Amino acid sequence: MTTPTDLAASPWKAPEPRELPEWRTQLSEYISSHDSMQMLTEATNAGHTAVFPTVPGMDASPGAVASVLLSRSEERRLREAHLYYATADMTSLALATASTPPTEPVKETRLPSPYGFMVFAEPIGGYTQDVADVLAGSPMARDGAHATVTTPIVAVSWGVWTPNDVDVTGGPTVRWLNQRELGQLEPIPQHFDGVWLTFYAPPGSAFDTLAPDTVIGTAPDGTVMTAGDIQAHPHSAPLNWDNETVLAFGVPFGEREPDTTKEWAQVVYTAWQLMSQTGKTQLTEVEEVPRDRAGRKRDRRDGITGPSDVRIVNVHTAHRPSPAAAEQDATASTGRRAPQWSCRWPVRPYRRNTCLNPRAHADNACEHEDRIVPAHIKGPADKPLKVGETVHLWDHQPEDH
Repeated sequence: MTTPTDLAASPWKAPEPRELPEWRTQLSEYISSHDSMQMLTEATNAGHTAVFPTVPGMDASPGAVASVLLSRSEERRLREAHLYYATADMTSLALATASTPPTEPVKETRLPSPYGFMVFAEPIGGYTQDVADVLAGSPMARDGAHATVTTPIVAVSWGVWTPNDVDVTGGPTVRWLNQRELGQLEPIPQHFDGVWLTFYAPPGSAFDTLAPDTVIGTAPDGTVMTAGDIQAHPHSAPLNWDNETVLAFGVPFGEREPDTTKEWAQVVYTAWQLMSQTGKTQLTEVEEVPRDRAGRKRDRRDGITGPSDVRIVNVHTAHRPSPAAAEQDATASTGRRAPQWSCRWPVRPYRRNTCLNPRAHADNACEHEDRIVPAHIKGPADKPLKVGETVHLWDHQPEDH
């Protein structure tokens, strides 16, 4: 049985910004739960994780060990995170700019905070899979069960990774590996200096587009498992962990790799670049939504050490597209992939590699960084945009040479 997915059937619906503190608490509690640990174990055993930790000599399966380390690390990042909400226009601007990868090496100064959790009003990417490939080799696989599903990526957490962060067991030294493809493990240096990113997707979203009777695998008791079983299963958290990656400071991104953690990381890093531009090149503005007193008390009681206020990140008023343009783009978007910006950004933003110390440029002793030039529309903002080809008029016959 093969069932295609209807991409427009279940668009991502972002929360209200004021809901982010509660989402953060629910995620930090759920990440160490039995269900979450089991999911992480299955993902690591199947090779679906980009970061793979191990502890030599520990008497447990590699997946079980990895799930404990991954969950503890993520719980810490979430509890210390600053909270950000990227509006639809901000998400679209970051996506439009990130269509050209960042040229500068990854800089720690671009991070808006050492630890953060950002939810996007629209997906920053996604990927399509056949559930038969996902479950292949696991007890849940079932012969003949095929269903194509699309998973949107809608949120990210991050945290600066320093040498002291890797020993989360309080015992043996943890060895961290980077897994580019199944079975291809590369050691991450012990004194790695960079930032860790965790990407999130809406729970069950991949299966919401399927007919409930679509067979997708085998349930734990050996019976047939359908898309309806997944749809009916209560969600314990507002988001699901999807995958992780690490960015090394001082190392450039390189070429794009569509539908991967690298591509999503480029969008996140571009959002950080946009947020860090100030002065005459400022492209974003931030509004703070304060947490009420009762909510702050709950956060402290729940072990939350990060700020409880939410920072709404939007495109600066001077560069914001019209509501009509944003509405046209939103209508055309499926809500399950990165949206298009044909109306919002008729002239796309672009990167300019800027030398910060021109006097030392000739000696290669200078430093360069990206400066993002804003998207723009020539002429009054309230007038229709006219786009056409240039016509060259010849008023006489060219001479024959």
